[in-house]
Amino acid sequence: MFETRFTDPHSLSLGLSVVHDRLSQDYRLRHVADGTLTHLVEKETVTGAYGQYTFTPASDVLTLMAGVRVDHSSLHGTFVTPRLHLRLHPAQFLTLRLSAGKGYRTAHALAENNYLLASGRLLVINDLHQESAWNYGITSAWNIPLWGKLLKVNAEYHYTCFEHQMVIDMDRAPGLIFINDLDGKSRSHTWQVDLSYPVVEGLELTIAYRHNDVKTTYDGKLREKPLTPRCKGLFAASYKTPLGLWQFDVTLQLNGSGRMPDPYYIDNPVQLSWPTHFPAHCQLNAQVTRWFRHFSVYLGGENLTNYRQPNPIIAADRPWSQSFEPTMIWGAVSGAMAYLGIRINLFR
Repeated sequence: MFETRFTDPHSLSLGLSVVHDRLSQDYRLRHVADGTLTHLVEKETVTGAYGQYTFTPASDVLTLMAGVRVDHSSLHGTFVTPRLHLRLHPAQFLTLRLSAGKGYRTAHALAENNYLLASGRLLVINDLHQESAWNYGITSAWNIPLWGKLLKVNAEYHYTCFEHQMVIDMDRAPGLIFINDLDGKSRSHTWQVDLSYPVVEGLELTIAYRHNDVKTTYDGKLREKPLTPRCKGLFAASYKTPLGLWQFDVTLQLNGSGRMPDPYYIDNPVQLSWPTHFPAHCQLNAQVTRWFRHFSVYLGGENLTNYRQPNPIIAADRPWSQSFEPTMIWGAVSGAMAYLGIRINLFR
């Protein structure tokens, strides 16, 4: 890597890279009559070069970063990755960041989705392209004086549009799971807002909300991505006593509802494998910490609302059937849990 600043506001970074991946996989296919293992080795070498220009004027009102990579893959050939970042600081209370660029990734069907091997359904893997997507984002950070304290507000929006993508299709057929290359559209819109405010000395509140609009083409239809909550929420409160001896933390998490893969009938024509959607639910976590000179003791609990996903393993009484399905997990599978611990600070 080489970096230089040829004048005060202008700098340049250049670099070379070599990345080699080797994945060795052993698996047993159902159509192999003698039960022998199939051995698969996936290898890829990517050599590349990049350049990045940065403009940082003395006023600190504007920062511009523009970069480009050129890589050559032993599997996918040569590809170019452009990227642009812009930071604006027009006022003391406001910072804006904008970004745009393209990304590439090599998809490994089995290595990245080995949890699907636990399903009773047959796994069908088709030829996959190198994943590629354009992504854009805008982020704003506000520091607003309010009642003698500073209210921090962050708002951001991100958009991703895939050209090629590894798609896990659980909707097409009841007894099959397909891993295909994208045939159609796939995009993601994400909005997020979070606020933090010190209510009184030692007590800080944080509120956050995120909305996900993620859709992918499944068997020719643009649909919501399954097992992905449409929204997430967070409320966190942290209080530390004036002498710093005690600390109390409480976090309430909201997980929104979402779509399940298309259900099917199991043996009985009136019994569906699972509902069409999963419900929204909340989880509560809390912790109390007592600080000492060289160590601290903490007591806490997770999922104190004791919410658990009902029937997380489909057809658990028939583990060798195609109806057996332990991969439809959208919520907690264990109930309330308490823990106690000690943290020791060495050489302090």
